[in-house]
Amino acid sequence: MKLRLQTDYALRTLMYLGFVDRKAKAEEIAGVFDISKDHLVKVIQQLVRSGLVRTTPGRGGGVELTRDPGDIRVKVVVEEMEGRHGILDCVPQPEVCPLEPGCRLRRLLITAEDAFYDALADTTIGDLCRRGQRGGLKNLEIST
Repeated sequence: MKLRLQTDYALRTLMYLGFVDRKAKAEEIAGVFDISKDHLVKVIQQLVRSGLVRTTPGRGGGVELTRDPGDIRVKVVVEEMEGRHGILDCVPQPEVCPLEPGCRLRRLLITAEDAFYDALADTTIGDLCRRGQRGGLKNLEIST
């Protein structure tokens, strides 16, 4: 299963905000990750619509988390950004499959997708951006 670039940017943005524990400008986040600011702004807008971040305009403004990073499950972020459409068309729409009813492949794919999301449910943004850990965001030498 491959996640879209928007989902990657959303996860990185949330991790960054959890790590710095303050408001940050889109330009700042885009610069840290060397990504397009315009693309990131669209991702931030989607995160605002999903209730995961809020933005404050003007001087002293920026984007910030709406809750503690330890309360944001990675599963929720991925579902908000990706939706759950199924690995193949037949997963959410069994009527498109000529092998239904009783297709074992469809059942296997449903099980695999559920396992993927279950694994994401066990991890929070806080787990991903915890200070003091080696690697990860610490590699970026982010000033807080």
